[in-house]
Amino acid sequence: MISSQVVTQIRPRMGTLLAVTLPVSEGDRAAGYGQTVFETATAWEQVMSAHLPTSTLSCLNRRAGEPGGVRSRALASVLARARALAERTDGAFDPTAAPLLQLWRRAAREGWPPSARRLARARRLVDWRAIAIRGARVALARPGMALDLGGLGKGLALDRIASRLRRAGCRSAVLNFGESSVIAIGRSPRGRWRIVLRHPAGGYVGEFTLRDRACSTSATLGHTMKLGTTVLGHIVDPRTGQILRAHAQVTVLARSAAVAEAASTALLVRGRRAMHDLAGALRIDACWIDASGIHVTPGFRLHRIDGSRT
Repeated sequence: MISSQVVTQIRPRMGTLLAVTLPVSEGDRAAGYGQTVFETATAWEQVMSAHLPTSTLSCLNRRAGEPGGVRSRALASVLARARALAERTDGAFDPTAAPLLQLWRRAAREGWPPSARRLARARRLVDWRAIAIRGARVALARPGMALDLGGLGKGLALDRIASRLRRAGCRSAVLNFGESSVIAIGRSPRGRWRIVLRHPAGGYVGEFTLRDRACSTSATLGHTMKLGTTVLGHIVDPRTGQILRAHAQVTVLARSAAVAEAASTALLVRGRRAMHDLAGALRIDACWIDASGIHVTPGFRLHRIDGSRT
């Protein structure tokens, strides 16, 4: 999106890069909008990060099993959203899947798959219904439970940032979080914001447009770890505890970046046959790519560009 009509600011946030692109016509206001973007991302990182030991979420993880949990209106709002999305995806997205992720990462370091006993123990700690929310106070029901918002946090932050920008008077912007989560506000100087979609095997699938909408892309091999000579992805099925083995990439369009991010993970877990059911339940559109080809819901308007794969 580099052109003489827009300006882009980029900063590291949440372990990746956050970029905001604004029309040059925003003039002096662009600097203020950029400051709003990065300050808001920093504030929510302090709430949601599982990697910052000082974050509110890390504090809650350390207090798992304590009825009092932690008091935080910000985290309570985040977890209410996460819990609702877990329910709407029938648990295919589950923010309490951290014990399973930790188990598989440990297995990768040791070079052996987890034992049935360890897997069963970790699975007993995974249950989105065990997130207790009472006003501003949140708690995890059982000791050993842990939250990881890696499949939702960037989207939640983008929704908050976009809301602040609109309240500040911003009428046109696109926010790109790590190239996997994007949200567009209004129109670009040339019409709708154009997004180019990469093909997981190389090259491009095509492009689509965004206006006051978000998109999220997830892939089973987006990040990998090794178990001996076997390459594993980073997405675990919270219902079975197993790492997803099928190779696929999913891109979801939604009004909310949080919904798009959770839905893209849930779709990979549930499989391509669930695409139309989830599209109806969550009011999303989706593009699924695997060895059988490219599959889209009716509302996902994908346009070919030079070099597109079929």
